[in-house]
Amino acid sequence: MSAVVSLPGRITLHPASLDSAPIIAALVNAHSQHLVGTRRALIDADGGLRLARYVPAAAESYIGHVSYAAPGAFFTLVSRPPHVVVELGCTLLPGFAQAAPVALAWLEGRARELASAAPGGARVVIQCVALADDAALAEALAERGFAPVRQWVHFELNLTAPPPVELPPGIILRPMDPRHDWPAVGAAMDEAFADHWGEMGPEARTLLEEDEPEGEVEEETEDDEPEDDPYSNSLGLCFVAEANGQVIGSCLCNARTVEWPDSGKIGSLSLGRAWRGRGVGGALTAVALAEFHRRGIRRIITDTDSDGFTGAYRLYQRFGFVPYRFEDVYEKEIRPGVEWRVMSADELAP
Repeated sequence: MSAVVSLPGRITLHPASLDSAPIIAALVNAHSQHLVGTRRALIDADGGLRLARYVPAAAESYIGHVSYAAPGAFFTLVSRPPHVVVELGCTLLPGFAQAAPVALAWLEGRARELASAAPGGARVVIQCVALADDAALAEALAERGFAPVRQWVHFELNLTAPPPVELPPGIILRPMDPRHDWPAVGAAMDEAFADHWGEMGPEARTLLEEDEPEGEVEEETEDDEPEDDPYSNSLGLCFVAEANGQVIGSCLCNARTVEWPDSGKIGSLSLGRAWRGRGVGGALTAVALAEFHRRGIRRIITDTDSDGFTGAYRLYQRFGFVPYRFEDVYEKEIRPGVEWRVMSADELAP
């Protein structure tokens, strides 16, 4: 969508562009400062917008106005193959609260258009993740028929000493080489994350990959130095686990976070089902925490499904992580049908 959307009540939704980054950052930070007392957006050294909650470049993004007032809302819509979930992002400032139902009604209609690409007979939902403190958004979503279906927990750890790394027999842990390891790491992550709530089985994930638009891929050579991104998969802070020469898991970390520049983050911990419960996940976590400690980073954060099927919640607790924030996942069905996603541990593929 490239045209301004005009709605009743002198409400307008303006499609965001690259030039909108400062406006979006100001909106997101005004909202987060009010709710949790921190920033959740920044403009990095390259002029790029960084958000605490990742939004892919392919997202439709809108800035909401009421009459001639200053921007009061930021919305995103993401629909990825196979289009059975349309992700809705909502940032509402207090001055936009009364306009929210009208804006959400239009966004729901747009989500239905995007979801028309879903396979026939598949159940389709709109999903929105909201800070548990965001009562205004919770109320607006409830008015539109959304219901809470899951909760996400955010953990923090005060790292006073490096934990011991207890390596299980036959397992090799090593730093990830981004020039060579991504294909194997990505495949192992796909296998591991297929066991998470809301994910899809192998057939659906294959469909998703096949439907991704093809683009030009820059090939890295042996002489290329991989770029270091302190906010995502930072060099020297990503580790892989190998068994019999095969990558079976990984721990990908960030040296810095958008909210707290002095805090590190375990961004992704994944391990194939066959290797869980054997100490590999703990060893990956320990080696990452030891590297954080070596760098002088003492506060580490991470997040996970509060009722996940893989044991990540209990693993983080064993290392001393404690909850500091919760997010609620809301959904609304927009087309009944067969559920493609994993919704309980009993549904996991054998």
